[in-house]
Amino acid sequence: MAGSAYPVGATRNQGETLALSTTVASLGIPPDYHQAIVYNPATDFRLHINTRILDAVFFDESAATGSEYVNTSSSVNLITDLTDRSTGTGTGTTLDSSTTSDFLYICLYEPIAGIRIVIGSANSTANTTLAGSYRKNDDTWANLSVTDGTASGGVGLAQTGAVTWSAKTDWKSAQLVGPHGIADEKNSTSGIGGTVGFWMRLSWDEALDSDTEITEIWTLNNDTNRGYYRAGQEYGFSFDRSRVGAIEAILASGTDTMQITWVRTVH
Repeated sequence: MAGSAYPVGATRNQGETLALSTTVASLGIPPDYHQAIVYNPATDFRLHINTRILDAVFFDESAATGSEYVNTSSSVNLITDLTDRSTGTGTGTTLDSSTTSDFLYICLYEPIAGIRIVIGSANSTANTTLAGSYRKNDDTWANLSVTDGTASGGVGLAQTGAVTWSAKTDWKSAQLVGPHGIADEKNSTSGIGGTVGFWMRLSWDEALDSDTEITEIWTLNNDTNRGYYRAGQEYGFSFDRSRVGAIEAILASGTDTMQITWVRTVH
């Protein structure tokens, strides 16, 4: 998919606001939208354009051998389900009652330092701790040492929040499964997980509640060298949606409300 560039024909637009403060705030870009007009009324801000999630795969330990890797939920592709803010319905029953032997794998275009998880139906299993790992360049799964913003009262995946970790410089790009796959659970016969990218996985140390659902996931940036932008001016962006999936912004001080107009274009 080629990136759009001005001028191109607009076919639809929609507006959204983002509350800004000295803590990073972020938004996933709506599906099929390729441009944005960003306006912050009163306060200078810093902004990053964040990488896209390329694939999402659920590993179900209880499934038949060769069928443990699943990318569909209620007949909807899981990557679409997790990142489609217009029509996605979340992971549906995929995470319901998931055990400590199950995983949610996420493939990224480039390394990141966190994800924003929007919870549709909260987990309520006591003492659930969310863990993350990434595929290191020594062909092992290495701990991400996450700070879990989805935790509430000692329960992970209980609320919408950011899951963050320190930036990694030794993340390996690979396939999850396939002829050169990195998965060490079981081989898949379904052809799922063949996307090449930077894979990570989420796990939990307690079986999840019988109704646990993630509605959306988008990425947080790997560094803090965000661009500088002045208040009271409109800024236009065109996105290469094969690589870009979210934006994030932060203020040096105070609070403000960013106004964002998303534009769908001919591409």
